Amino acid sequence: MDGSRTPSNRKTFPIFEGMDALTTFEILSLAGAIIGVYTKLTQEIGKLKGRVVALEKTETEVKAMLTELLASVQEIKILLAKKGIE
Repeated sequence: MDGSRTPSNRKTFPIFEGMDALTTFEILSLAGAIIGVYTKLTQEIGKLKGRVVALEKTETEVKAMLTELLASVQEIKILLAKKGIE
């Protein structure tokens, strides 16, 4: 042998032999990054779902208040109309 290191001397997984040689460290780094991104996105989705629930609850409360306000305005209109007739 001439002492030069060839890519075939590197430890790789058989499925990656056709590609540029990926080391175990590189593969584990990529897997760790993918898991990290998945975890972060899952947390963000959980936060957003919580916000949607809170906004829907607030929307229901606002609708109830507006309905009550509309009924009160209608009652005031009726009272003013009666006052105008008398």
